Amino acid sequence: MKRKVTSEQRQILLDNPELVMFDPYKGFKVHRASVWTALILPVITGVLIFLWGYFFPDFINSHPNIFAAVSTISLIIASAFFPFFYFFLDDHAYKQARKTHYAKYLKMLMPEDLDCNVATVTWVEVQKAEGGWIVDGKEEYFGYCSYVNYFKFEPETDVAFVTGEGFFAYIKRDPKTESFYS
Repeated sequence: MKRKVTSEQRQILLDNPELVMFDPYKGFKVHRASVWTALILPVITGVLIFLWGYFFPDFINSHPNIFAAVSTISLIIASAFFPFFYFFLDDHAYKQARKTHYAKYLKMLMPEDLDCNVATVTWVEVQKAEGGWIVDGKEEYFGYCSYVNYFKFEPETDVAFVTGEGFFAYIKRDPKTESFYS
């Protein structure tokens, strides 16, 4: 039986994101890290090469091949770190979100107007992240492939879920979320 989620219940979900299994990836900005941030190391290396040339012109005049070789190798090595540094910065957002149970993305994606319903799970195939349940007397299929904050579904148990505009989430049964199940 579908019913509206109160603002207090919505706040319970926002305060306890580890109890909400949802798909946060719609809220992620792909390639969060700026290319300019990843270029810091090659830029610093280039500035150091120019400073070396400015402060030690006698060395450059007496050993031009060594200066050219060291400068080129330094720039190549600094540029070689570019993809690793860029991927490290890009992956940092995902690691931070995982640590906080994707709370920022839950708040971003969860609409104000939510409906809650309770279904009885009939079967689950964990390997495919799908199952079947009975909602309002009808048997339907459900899936949770890309969902985070995973909790296990057991056959013949109830599971609460909330829906809103472009949003769907499963609510883990817990003393804090018992109001969703009643």
